[in-house]
Parts: sequence; structure tokens; C-alpha cells
Amino acid sequence: MTDSILTAPSILKRFQLDGRTALVTGGGQGIGRAFAHALGEAGAAVAVVDISLPHAEEVVEELKAKDIDAIAVQADVTQTSGVQAAVDAVLAQWGKLTIGVNNAGIGQWMAAEDMPESDWDRMLDLNLKGVFLCAQAEARVMLESGYGKIINTASMTGTAVVRPQPQAHYNAAKAGVIQLSRSLAGEW
Repeated sequence: MTDSILTAPSILKRFQLDGRTALVTGGGQGIGRAFAHALGEAGAAVAVVDISLPHAEEVVEELKAKDIDAIAVQADVTQTSGVQAAVDAVLAQWGKLTIGVNNAGIGQWMAAEDMPESDWDRMLDLNLKGVFLCAQAEARVMLESGYGKIINTASMTGTAVVRPQPQAHYNAAKAGVIQLSRSLAGEW
């Protein structure tokens, strides 16, 4: 009898992303940067999208040093026009979008009783509305092509309050991302 574990193709082949194209928001640093490298190393072409073009360009240089096909795109994910421009840049470069990683976000510690409305609005605009706008624009392309994967970065604080960090606005936004992701998965 043949041992299927020993005769099966490498498990790494199942994770290859050759021929795929990825858009990674917040790709100029942190988790987004790690996503960009991981997707690129797996074979995807990567659009590094960030509010800071110099940060995005720096990551693209890192990727190109690994022979990964990559472009830098500056975009404000809280603005529909910026999000659409990022998606359009991917389509112009590669003709398709198959992976969206909606990761752009911020964190801030601030006691709820001292929080100005502007800080609340900024947090929800970037961490929740930005995810929605990106997923919406990505899905339009993916639904038309019949294929795509969308990954939204949330946080454990979307399901549990972590102390001593006073960050009600961050927690609320990340809880919203979790439920938004479930809702969109049900629709698409």
C-alpha cells in the first residue's frame, strides 16, 4: 500500500499564488508589510497601498530585491476615489485583482470619557469605513471575474476587551470589521 503522505506533492504547492494579484492596504509598514512579503513570496504580484507613498515605495524595493513583481500606490482608504484609484492601478498593471488585503488602520489609547468626537470619527473612518470601501471596490472586480479572495484585518479586541488599554473606539471599529466580514461573506 502506498503512503499518501510520502507520495503527495509538497504542501507548499497548495499555498502557491502564482498568477494571482494582491492589493494590500497599509502595506507600507507593520502587518501590511508582512502580508505583502508573504503574498509575494508565495508567487503573487503585489500592489503595496499606503497613505504614505515613500513607505509603499520602500516596501516595493524590498519585494523587488526578492524578484517579486510589485507596485507602490498612494491612497487614502477613507475616500472612495482613492480606493478606486488603487484598484484601477492594479487592473492597469496586471489586468486582474484576485486578492484584497484590507489592513490599513490605526490604534490609539484614549479614555472614553476624554475622547473628542473627532478621534472617534477618525478611528471608525479608517478602521471600519476604509475596510468597507476597499472590500466593496475589490468585490465589484472579483464578482465580475468570478474569482477573488478578500481578507480583512480585525483584532482580538473586536471580541474581547483588553485591559489596561483604554481604546473603546478601536475596539468598536474592530468588532465592526468582524461583523462586516461575516455579512459580506454571506452576500458574496
